[in-house]
Amino acid sequence: MEALQKNSERIQKINAFMNALNAADKHEKKAIVDAYRTTLDAVTPLDIFYVDMYKDTSTLSADTIKESANRFVNVFYKSLRNYEFKDHHHHFFQALLEENEAIIKHLKSMKPHFKNDKIVENRQVLLKGFEQCLAFEKKYVKKENIFFPRLESRVPSTRPLEVMWSLHDDARAQLKQIIAYLQEQQLQVKPVKELIGTYYYLVYGIIQKEVLILFPVAAKFLDDDELDAMYDESMQYGFTFLEKEPRQTKEDVKETFSDHHFTVRNGQLDFNQLNLMLNHLPVDITFVDKDDRVRYFNDSKNRHFPRNPSIIGRLVEHCHPPKSVETVKRIVEAFKKGEKDFAEFWITFKGSFLYISYYAIYDDKGNYEGILEVSQDVTRIRKLDGEQRLLNWDK
Repeated sequence: MEALQKNSERIQKINAFMNALNAADKHEKKAIVDAYRTTLDAVTPLDIFYVDMYKDTSTLSADTIKESANRFVNVFYKSLRNYEFKDHHHHFFQALLEENEAIIKHLKSMKPHFKNDKIVENRQVLLKGFEQCLAFEKKYVKKENIFFPRLESRVPSTRPLEVMWSLHDDARAQLKQIIAYLQEQQLQVKPVKELIGTYYYLVYGIIQKEVLILFPVAAKFLDDDELDAMYDESMQYGFTFLEKEPRQTKEDVKETFSDHHFTVRNGQLDFNQLNLMLNHLPVDITFVDKDDRVRYFNDSKNRHFPRNPSIIGRLVEHCHPPKSVETVKRIVEAFKKGEKDFAEFWITFKGSFLYISYYAIYDDKGNYEGILEVSQDVTRIRKLDGEQRLLNWDK
């Protein structure tokens, strides 16, 4: 595939530059940049996915990579801006660009309220403004559950996507802390002002990496049919500060299973009945096969964690934030070896108490076939007491 062909000589020079810059002290950096200027002026967005630091085999953690990511993007900026997305013919990319513009507009509107040490006087205005920033979650969840899955099987490395997901988590955490500071009775001006500055830098940096790297690379690999599907899936979450209309399609695509039945010792169901039953379970279920790829999830009405058709075939470790990946790998490995067959967690999530469990699945011969993940809101169940043996619909 032409889009996957790399300029090995340029990649080698970029690697040498990045290693030299990381090892240099501040007095040496300018000379190193000048020495590699010809190479730096030729960097393409796809090159970023080939460099050693961002390879899947890299031993560097996402946190380590993040420390230098902004610096390298700034150094590569002169070349990368030649690929910058400012508009696009496809409505999915265009909607993402408009979403970024709306986010930037909102952030700019708040600046006068925390400049010139006016945070105390403008506390309530700022609190409302940053609470509205919680809507940025629509943007992050679309990228993590629709955008990334489409790219993971195409790009040379998934590490840049993992790093961006980690940046999303940083933004979420910082926003939560800003809101907490603004809600404190004794407002601490200095720490909240510093955190606001860090948050702005982070959010603007995420947008810059999208328009300079992520979107241009995605445009190389994704055709209009795939982009249409991604736009359709985005309707589940919406766009931050924007109202977008669903696409007008010629007809709704419906999956049917006529004359097919699911028959086992316990009974028989046609595929429609089976699908309805799975979707009406009072739990969210996800099945990961023996090759660690997501193969199914039920379409629960009250799903706790986002799931989209785009994740089908995705490696399970890519379906979790970078900070959780090692735990996921540990569970999978233990299940495959037969050392464990069950793992459980319970967390408070958006006001609900969730019970999350993982079950190893083996066939009749003891061969490992995959994992079943089950999550359930047990908030009400935890409050039950005594017994109820009679139907109480009349109460």
